[in-house]
Amino acid sequence: MTSKHFPDVSRDTAPQDIYRKIVSEIDDGVIGMDADGIIRLCNPSAERIFGWRYGELLGKPLDVLLPDHLRAFHAKLVSNFFAGADEARYMGARTAEIVGLRADGSDVHLGITILKTSTTSEHMMIAVIRDISERISYQRELLRLAQTDPLTGLLNRRAFHESFAARMVHGEPAMSSVALLDLDEFKALNDRYGHDAGDEAIIRFADILRQTIRSGDLAARWGGEEFILFLPNTSSQSAVAVVERVRAAFADAVFEWRRGGYGSLTVSAGIVTDRIGKGGLDAAVARADIALYDAKRGGRNRIVRIRDPQDTVAMSADH
Repeated sequence: MTSKHFPDVSRDTAPQDIYRKIVSEIDDGVIGMDADGIIRLCNPSAERIFGWRYGELLGKPLDVLLPDHLRAFHAKLVSNFFAGADEARYMGARTAEIVGLRADGSDVHLGITILKTSTTSEHMMIAVIRDISERISYQRELLRLAQTDPLTGLLNRRAFHESFAARMVHGEPAMSSVALLDLDEFKALNDRYGHDAGDEAIIRFADILRQTIRSGDLAARWGGEEFILFLPNTSSQSAVAVVERVRAAFADAVFEWRRGGYGSLTVSAGIVTDRIGKGGLDAAVARADIALYDAKRGGRNRIVRIRDPQDTVAMSADH
């Protein structure tokens, strides 16, 4: 190694050289840069983390290790750190990620401790870097599992509430719709063909739902054979059009049951349209449930909508 790569040392060397040897062999990356943001030293682990060959990082600006959208922010952060009173600082937290850029253009998630140091000729900032990509991936997978219905891959009820609340942070839509959809005669299907057939129907309906709704709509499995849609900035008429596409596509699906025979299934839906604010979801769902019950009572395979907030009696069966 060159001297700027923390050279190898023997047992007879001074303590500072022993420290250099430790740094050269630890699994964490170590990078030092000057006040102009130029990399003046690095260890082999840093080169491995960022995917650079031996010696290539020396003399390059730190920007080569940062995604484009973070470079201006990072330059300001470094400038403030050099000018501040803190001698060391950990960058990153449970709710924030530090993202670096590998030589091949891919992202790497990092935990970084930065500290100031000085030589006889210049001030430097040292970054001790740990690749935490695997941990971040694991945490994201845990979050996905916590938010996702395992059978369909749709959001579960809790995640639907959280996603709805997150959207309300950015302002309430002028007029939105909530739809509850329930597979018709689902118990009879399970009784006749078994729970595998019921699972197949739920999975197929979830796929149709995903493929048919609009990109801005929010869908979830509400429980059992029941599903929910939040349709932001959507009138009653437009909501019916969206749900009708789902209803028609599911009615056209053909199933081949393992216990023999072919069949088709239908779905009923209840829709409510209102100015659904942050605290109004539960009330909207309750009213959509009333409309859904009316659709079931009216013969199934149909959509019933509540036309306006005051109208809880006059409902239209569109099919």
